[in-house]
Amino acid sequence: MIVKEAAESIKIRKLKLILKRFPPHHPVRHEIEVELLKSVTGYNGEKSLDFHMNLLPDDETFIFHDLRLPFGSNHFQIDILILTTTFFLILEVKNMAGTLIFDQEFHQLIRISNDKEDVFSDPISQVYRQTHLLKEWLKHHKFPEVPVESLVVISNPHTRIKYVPQSIKISQKVTHSTNLLAKFHDYQHMRKSEFISKKDIKKLSRILLKRHSQSNQDLFQQFSITQDDLIKGVACTKCFTLSMIRSSRKWFCLKCGHYDKLAHIHALKDFALLNGPAITVHECCDFFQISSRHVVKHLLNAIKLPITPAGRHNIYHLENLL
Repeated sequence: MIVKEAAESIKIRKLKLILKRFPPHHPVRHEIEVELLKSVTGYNGEKSLDFHMNLLPDDETFIFHDLRLPFGSNHFQIDILILTTTFFLILEVKNMAGTLIFDQEFHQLIRISNDKEDVFSDPISQVYRQTHLLKEWLKHHKFPEVPVESLVVISNPHTRIKYVPQSIKISQKVTHSTNLLAKFHDYQHMRKSEFISKKDIKKLSRILLKRHSQSNQDLFQQFSITQDDLIKGVACTKCFTLSMIRSSRKWFCLKCGHYDKLAHIHALKDFALLNGPAITVHECCDFFQISSRHVVKHLLNAIKLPITPAGRHNIYHLENLL
């Protein structure tokens, strides 16, 4: 059964939002679009495995998507973790087209597509590292030692897989998603002894969910941009342009003529995702592009947000909107 489903990451949501509020001809825009495409491609690759995951025995498997667990002063991430009573399985999903060459002499992945060659870090080394860290994490949390298998899954069925040198076969470590069920059955036949009870797996599942934390990268720092690079204002809930003004206690879109009483709530959600779940009246005036503190204060108080008193700079908490 799926314990933790695949979901769009905070990073993807933030990239989409930044692009929504980014000037069309800004020199950094293309870089952000490329990063979004890369992130969405990875997410789609993982989602494409849903069909194959549903073929696994539901009563024997506990499946987690996108785990990010703390270990020491750092975190490690796993695309998909499958727990059974006889073995655990780590899946690293790659959604890449063209020809993939797994170079096991220099431990790198080479992609050839449209006569262009790109080099990436080695996914086989990556799952080896993830396996080591997961075993240490389990030991730290006093769970029994369970065999941990790992597999690099290529989600695009048209991708060609090659490897060098020829003396090092990688078929035990790399497969197409269409072969996932067969690989799972291979592990089942190989691992028949029970190492952990279902009761302990359920306990482990609760701890995994509790310890998981989403990565929340500072994208402003990554792309060397600031809030001032963004187009501020309240977006129309019909045509989605940032062209609404406050008129007669409603929001009015200058482009399509749509009226909306609550469009500012969507703008507050945007602010919270980009800047964190706290806002002052001054920050809200700036983001909404409204000069009246009285109007903004009324809008914030009407939503009944939790407040930390600080005189003229009261802090309104937006967690309930996320």
